[in-house]
Amino acid sequence: MEASSTISKFFNADTARWFDLLIEGIVIRYEKQRFVYANKSFLRYAHWDEERYEQYLGENWIDIRPGTVAHKVFETKKPIYNYYRKIDDGAESYIDVVPYWDRGEIVGAIIVVRDILSLRDLIQTVQEKEKYISQLSERVKGFYKTRYAFEDIIGQDYPYIKLAKKAAQTDNSVFLIGESGTGKEVVAQSIHRDSYRGGQSFVDINCASLPETLLDSELFGYVPGAFTGASKNGKIGLFELANGGTLFLDEITEMPLPLQSKLLRVLQERQIRRLGDTKNIKVDVRVIAATNQDMEKALAENRFRQDLFYRLAVIAIQLPPLRERKKDFDHYVSYFLQPLERQYKKRFRFSKEADQLMHSYKWPGNIRELQNVLEYCCMVATSDQITPACLPYYMRQEMHVTKEREERFSARPNETLEETMRRVEQETICEMLEHYGTSTVAKKNIARALGISVATLYNKMKKLNISGA
Repeated sequence: MEASSTISKFFNADTARWFDLLIEGIVIRYEKQRFVYANKSFLRYAHWDEERYEQYLGENWIDIRPGTVAHKVFETKKPIYNYYRKIDDGAESYIDVVPYWDRGEIVGAIIVVRDILSLRDLIQTVQEKEKYISQLSERVKGFYKTRYAFEDIIGQDYPYIKLAKKAAQTDNSVFLIGESGTGKEVVAQSIHRDSYRGGQSFVDINCASLPETLLDSELFGYVPGAFTGASKNGKIGLFELANGGTLFLDEITEMPLPLQSKLLRVLQERQIRRLGDTKNIKVDVRVIAATNQDMEKALAENRFRQDLFYRLAVIAIQLPPLRERKKDFDHYVSYFLQPLERQYKKRFRFSKEADQLMHSYKWPGNIRELQNVLEYCCMVATSDQITPACLPYYMRQEMHVTKEREERFSARPNETLEETMRRVEQETICEMLEHYGTSTVAKKNIARALGISVATLYNKMKKLNISGA
């Protein structure tokens, strides 16, 4: 049945198609309260099929839906909002009835039906999304975009830097191997920043800093009630936080073997599952791993899975220690001194002796140790000159021991090799006796420390005329 000419002005086939896209039920009546249209959402809500729909078209709405309040709009000439209604099958809804006016008269009405069950589902979905966003925002506070780029690395001509720059142009996993303090995180951030993922998150974690259970939940997250003590809101894992970006797993060789198996599966399938959950979540993450361990030894001792290593080390990069980068040493000193000179308002310089000690020291802590030593020197220096006295005690002590060792093992004028070896053995055993003592138990400890038998120790003491043999 056709609607009145007035209602036809705004209601047509195009309008009907648009109404069918809405989740709310829509019903249209004209001035004689005749039913002329209902969209698909209303048909589902009312459990009407096409046959019933065609049967009701043109009928009086009060006859179709007894108990309706829609007729009151025509009587009171006022709209009705949020009218609660429950129908026979238990379905609940809120109803709005809005009159349509023409030349001062009501010529029809539009009824909007909002299914409460659908509203509850929608509210729950919105609440879940809000909770997810809240968790995400809270966790992201602890992470950052990259602070370092390749331009910040001193020594651009090293092969490992050139390889890292090439790695940045791919999306392969990268494995960084180097001693503590060699700048593995700086290289990892530089690779991320120079890659197409550079505008996304860079998330890092030290795998040695957490026990297995906590590391598992940090990486993959968990759902509410996953374990005793779990947050009632659950937790988003680092893989989800890094989605679209890069996840840096530092000291990965400290990761327990069961977790290594789980990580391997994630890398293969590109999806994770939160602890306590039953569904998987797809993730798009580039992984950069790092270690300061001897990888050949870790693999041989089965402390690290070979299949995981091969999966991560698509591009393996070895970072050289500071002692092998002597040409860059002065550049690093100058780089780290600049902010310290601004802080202390001094132009620091090293005395000849201090400079020699700095250059001859082996720097087991590499670049990080150098930075810390310079901060210490500038703090204790009483003038703008850094002397050996300004260096940390352990450095001065090691230099002293090294110098003594060099003097001991160096041949003296007119001394034959045999005489040098005899003197060194004699001095070494005497020092050990002075340290350990001369008892039988002490001599056993000395022999163990020297890697010889007790009988050999006694023979050498007798041959070298050392008392107590």
